[in-house]
Amino acid sequence: MKKLKVAIICHFSHASVRKELDLHHVSYSDFGLWMLNIINSLKTRDDIELHVISPHYGLRKSVQTFVSEGVSYYFYRPWFYGLVGRIEYWLEYYKNCLCTPSYFLRKQYVKKFIREIKPDIVNLVGAENLDYSITALDIKDIPIILHCQTVYANPERKKNTGVVLKSRWNTELKLFQHIKYKACSGQMYYDLIKGYNLESIIFPRKWPVSKFPKIPDVPKKYDFAYFAGGFNQSKGFNNAIEAVAIVAKKHPELKFLGIGDWDDQNKVYKARIKELGIEDNVIIHPRFPQHIDMLRYVKQARFALLPFKMDVVSGAMMEALRLGLPVVAFRTSGTPALNKKRETVLISDIDDNEALAANMIRLYEDAELAAKLQENGAQYIKEVDEKNAHNVEEMIEQYRAVIAHYHNGTPITQTLLDNLE
Repeated sequence: MKKLKVAIICHFSHASVRKELDLHHVSYSDFGLWMLNIINSLKTRDDIELHVISPHYGLRKSVQTFVSEGVSYYFYRPWFYGLVGRIEYWLEYYKNCLCTPSYFLRKQYVKKFIREIKPDIVNLVGAENLDYSITALDIKDIPIILHCQTVYANPERKKNTGVVLKSRWNTELKLFQHIKYKACSGQMYYDLIKGYNLESIIFPRKWPVSKFPKIPDVPKKYDFAYFAGGFNQSKGFNNAIEAVAIVAKKHPELKFLGIGDWDDQNKVYKARIKELGIEDNVIIHPRFPQHIDMLRYVKQARFALLPFKMDVVSGAMMEALRLGLPVVAFRTSGTPALNKKRETVLISDIDDNEALAANMIRLYEDAELAAKLQENGAQYIKEVDEKNAHNVEEMIEQYRAVIAHYHNGTPITQTLLDNLE
């Protein structure tokens, strides 16, 4: 069988690729690790020729390419380094000014990569990021499938996050019109996408999952751990500290670990922590350069507090369950499904801090409940892994179906399509 030439446009960083890059000497952290799972699964295939295109901050050169373990990587600098780049970023994201020099350079870099690769299919992963996703608007005469990480253009976003960037919203909607083939998870995302483009052909998103690393047990130093890329309203950090304050009134010895980076509301959050009198209860740790080190550190907690608002089921929640941590979370469009067969996580309504705190107290005080949730979490993970065992094969089937439909109008079999309609 002829190898399928796949070009993935995405955004990620990992120590394994950073060692190949000529970067300015500043701190970097792993992120977008679902991409590493996809790459690791596809690179071992005899029927796939894999090319990965991604921006990377801190590159000394505008473009850097290399081949590693059979994968061709194409990294480019999304912004000029230093003050000029920060100004460009502010103009594009916050002023919706898509006319900076870096904006045009990004588009040119990706156009050049695609011309060189001549892929059979382009897989865009994520539609809301101006650093890379907007470049797909220039791709013509090649089938594209968009793997949605989220749907940014969600009417609930303003209420749940406090801010909506017009630049992200508009870019995503343009891509929803430009790209016919999409893959997503969950009924909410499906309905939103169909609402914006009724002609969309939507597949269930089938991302491969790599084997989770074995993290040894360690002595417990913290009661609840919160971990995310950043402390913000979308990830419910404001709710977490309010709930911690409520629990600390009953249990003043409570220790809450927060791992992530401060956003532009850091002064507000720090002031609120001080105002609530929980400075001794809240321990903040910045993001770790390597994700595996973060997982080891989180293992020092007894439970996970992850009141995320915009995720269907967050990757952090799945990692917490894999680490054996009982989870307290908000009710999103996806979290109730975790309790369909058995109680796996403790859920409360979004922004109900009293109920969030009540679930924390239940866990804190009831060792039998904590043990049962841990057992149920392990069972849920086992079922998920069994269900996802063939994801890579299904994802490649989707690629081939998109190519055949795009070029020849070959009908896509119903078994490949999302059955949520």
